[in-house]
Amino acid sequence: MTDLGYVLAAAAARHLPRSMSEALAIGFADLYTWTHPHRVRALDRRFRRARVDDLGRRGPMPTAKETHRAFARALRDFLAAGAGEHPRVRLDAEATAILREARASGRSTVLVSGHFGPWEAALQGLTREIGAVDALARPHRLPRVERFFAARRARFGVRTLSAGAPVLAALARLRAGGWIAALADRGSGWKGRRLPLRNVLEGADAAERLVPLDARPLLLAKRASAQVLAGVAWREPDGVIEVRFHPAFTLEPRRGGIGMAQAQARLQGFFDAHVRAHPTQWFDWGAWSPAAAGEGADVSRG
Repeated sequence: MTDLGYVLAAAAARHLPRSMSEALAIGFADLYTWTHPHRVRALDRRFRRARVDDLGRRGPMPTAKETHRAFARALRDFLAAGAGEHPRVRLDAEATAILREARASGRSTVLVSGHFGPWEAALQGLTREIGAVDALARPHRLPRVERFFAARRARFGVRTLSAGAPVLAALARLRAGGWIAALADRGSGWKGRRLPLRNVLEGADAAERLVPLDARPLLLAKRASAQVLAGVAWREPDGVIEVRFHPAFTLEPRRGGIGMAQAQARLQGFFDAHVRAHPTQWFDWGAWSPAAAGEGADVSRG
């Protein structure tokens, strides 16, 4: 989609009644499902891996249509948010306590997530709690589209680090005590060492892992002596964005932190559990395969 398309979509999302704008979004999502059978097949392969619930029982098979509709609603919510009107984000008692402890530590923080639910709107909503944050994001192919997204993020205190030397800028921000947001389920386009995950989980077969992880956000945190706070988001039927956190940790074993392999294993377990709980709200359009999940493939833009 061009920048003009996003501008028109944003105008519709903000000015039409919510029921009408959601109906339009769902209509476009259904059209996309019908015209992209290869995406449907890729999602079906993933769903066959992800449809086991916490009790080990087989649940109903999710569908590609559900995923595309959920993505359309998430995009609609991102486009509908107006300046000064933060998206509705809800934290339960556990998430509130984890976030409060992370903030109270006074440490710089790498907020790690993935393309889970309305991640853009969730980050915008969280700025009300954590203040301004910088986001490492892979730039869109069209510069005008990239400027459109950067401008909308900036309305809520989210600055996009995608041009020039984003890693150096992120390091400077972290060393000044700031917060950086990064996606770990796909590469963000910034250069750096990528660690394969074939041997991270001892005794675990790659086919059992769902989310391909990019270790560069962890390496960034290690280099800056920052803490890592992993979070996931999903949209509830009432339209509110729920956010859950994993307790923060550092990559400083000699100072009470953990090692790289353990950090990767924690993220893998946390993200995989979330995808199994909300399989239709993981918006990764790559051609999923067990091999990709095991190797941390960089398959699409952030």
